[in-house]
Amino acid sequence: MFFFNTAFAVALAVKSVAAANTAATTLWFDSSNIIPIGNGRLGAQVLGQFPDEVIILNEDHIWSGSINDPNNKNCPGALPQIRDFIWADDLASAQDLVTNSCMATPLGQQEFQTAGNLTLSFPDAQISNLNHTLDLTTAVATTTYEANGVQFTRTAFASHPDNVIVMRFTASSGGMTEFNAGFVTPMDNPTVTASDNILKLNAMGQSKGGLDGSIKFVVQAEVTVSGPTASIAANDGQLSVTGADEAIMVIAIDTNYIRYDDISGDPQGNVDATLSAVRGKSWDDMLDTHLGDYQPLFNRVQISLGTPSSTSFLPTSQRKDLPDGADADQDLFSLYTQFGRYLAISSSRKTEPSNLQGVWNAATDPGWGSKHTLNINQQMNSWLSEPLNIAETLDPLWNMLTEMAERGITTAAEEYNISRGWVGHHNIGIWRDSAPIDGAQWGMWPMAPAWLMQNVWEHWAFDPSLTDWASETAYPLMKSLSQFYLDFLVAAPSDVEPEQYLVTNPSMSPEHTISGNLALSYGSAIDTALIKDLFNHTIGFANLLGVDSDLVDELTTAMGRLMPIRIGSLGQIQEYARDYDANGPFNHVSQLYPLFPGAQIDPRFNSTLADAARVTLQQRGDSSNGWPTAWRANFFARLLDGEKAYYFMQRLLQLYSYDNLWSYNDIWQIDGNFGGANAVAEMILQSHNGEIHLLPAIPSSWEQGSVSGFRARGGFTLDIEWSGGTLTSATITSTSGTAARVRYGDNAIDLTLEKGGSQTLSTADF
Repeated sequence: MFFFNTAFAVALAVKSVAAANTAATTLWFDSSNIIPIGNGRLGAQVLGQFPDEVIILNEDHIWSGSINDPNNKNCPGALPQIRDFIWADDLASAQDLVTNSCMATPLGQQEFQTAGNLTLSFPDAQISNLNHTLDLTTAVATTTYEANGVQFTRTAFASHPDNVIVMRFTASSGGMTEFNAGFVTPMDNPTVTASDNILKLNAMGQSKGGLDGSIKFVVQAEVTVSGPTASIAANDGQLSVTGADEAIMVIAIDTNYIRYDDISGDPQGNVDATLSAVRGKSWDDMLDTHLGDYQPLFNRVQISLGTPSSTSFLPTSQRKDLPDGADADQDLFSLYTQFGRYLAISSSRKTEPSNLQGVWNAATDPGWGSKHTLNINQQMNSWLSEPLNIAETLDPLWNMLTEMAERGITTAAEEYNISRGWVGHHNIGIWRDSAPIDGAQWGMWPMAPAWLMQNVWEHWAFDPSLTDWASETAYPLMKSLSQFYLDFLVAAPSDVEPEQYLVTNPSMSPEHTISGNLALSYGSAIDTALIKDLFNHTIGFANLLGVDSDLVDELTTAMGRLMPIRIGSLGQIQEYARDYDANGPFNHVSQLYPLFPGAQIDPRFNSTLADAARVTLQQRGDSSNGWPTAWRANFFARLLDGEKAYYFMQRLLQLYSYDNLWSYNDIWQIDGNFGGANAVAEMILQSHNGEIHLLPAIPSSWEQGSVSGFRARGGFTLDIEWSGGTLTSATITSTSGTAARVRYGDNAIDLTLEKGGSQTLSTADF
């Protein structure tokens, strides 16, 4: 149910659970706006326009180019000299040599591209009462409007089990549903045909960077109509529907991509099989199948952060920009969090993980290539999945990492002359290229896979029952990558580091420069922290599985020689081994990986490092885009500063969100949505370093609230309620039968729960 009359909304809002749920799970607009729908593999942007509607279509394997060998085989011979330049602090010579000897060919990677647009033309008329909505509880987009006394309705969803996008067109008066439908695309070699009730587009991914396009794809729509005067005609590559009571369109898209080294698939055969499987199904049948798949995922979590008010039922585009700020509408944060969960479910299931734009891209040359950027962005895309109870959306990431490791073995050998293990760098796409790209100051960073392994470890940490997955997927990836870093680390000369720490060289702090465009040095803080986490986690899995004691000894010895976290001359977490004067405002704050998403800095146990982290954040500034604003909200939640975390969440919503709540980063970029959703979770519940921490960073504006279905490390789900800023109750349920230490405020208690057992706590228990 959606509410468009303010007085009615106010009356209904008084302590109404239904109203609260609506405020937290409905996006709606009274004008055209982008509503994204997706089934993990397919994406569509529903604009809600009249009389000419556009539905922007994507399939997650439609990329430019083709597979190639990008590795620069000159790099091993240059590495000793590169390292010597860096030891001598001759960073310009080191970077020049990396540029000339180590960068990939071609220098850039391929790009995620659009399939094209479905165009819909309706009879022109003066319309009124336009309502354009997305119900997150059903993943159904609905557009209604009135024209000449008739209400017209368009409804759309993307079905994961049926593998199609489904649209329905109806009118309140019989025989009034009419439109023309066609396909247009900017892609290569397009052909559009229409015959009987079928509309078809064939095209190819484009050639880029000297590599021929090789992805062939088919988009096919089938239209059925009902009503005594209904008809469909095919003319000039379009379908025309007239006189219908109802029209249903089913869209399938497929490609020849099977995996990075196999493009022998049959897109037309796949599309035919998909459409054949749903042909004859009614709208209700397809909707029930969709809901039976989607709702068990989405409905695991409920969030309420305030009592709805009159503002809670305004169009979403107005809610985010209220003059009094988000303080006037706390459930806007609930909506933002649930929207993040919705986007993850809709863009990351079974095939590719969400890229920089999820699975929604209208361009052939999108910003940053709409790739998988691995120096914060892809990792941020994955943060919310564990605590917000949609861990299944990470399955595509494990597949990408497995394939990345396959190609990364060759990259390790050809770029570094390292025969143990695999490596990748700061970007990847469907061709799984793993060489350094773009430029030395961005691309010569072989630590990105170590950061991704943190997501791998967290998957097991949240569900310790995943022993088979750890044995078959997680540990092999970690073991092989750890072996690469054991061979990549070098002992710093005694005249550089008297302790002769093992350090990375070359090293960088992602996308940040030390001076001018110079970025390469040795032993950056994030490099050391990532290796420490990776080695620790690899040891943890080896011990869990009872394997590789020799490797455990090797990793343990190496960890003892890693550089500790340093505090610089300004009181900050030192970003590099040397204390360079490079601490000013910047979006990336990579030196604080040990604070979040890592947990090596924890204000509960080390106030000195926590204080240095605060200094670092002050120096780095507030940021000027969506994803770094979301990251800062997470940082301050980990520093147990709810007011500052809330400040950044307000900025994220008001300054760095489009009207449809998509995150703004010069362009639309999904990582801010995922990072912001996770920040809300971190403010309500944390579970690192052996404790489940209740309400660790609740701001005063969230005076009352409740959540259910949140997950904690160790294998737990929690339902939490609070009022007046104070815990009312927390029910903790064990999914694995492990012990728990639970903290509220300054006190912590120990619990022992059987698998499936629950216990409800209140303030009196602490």
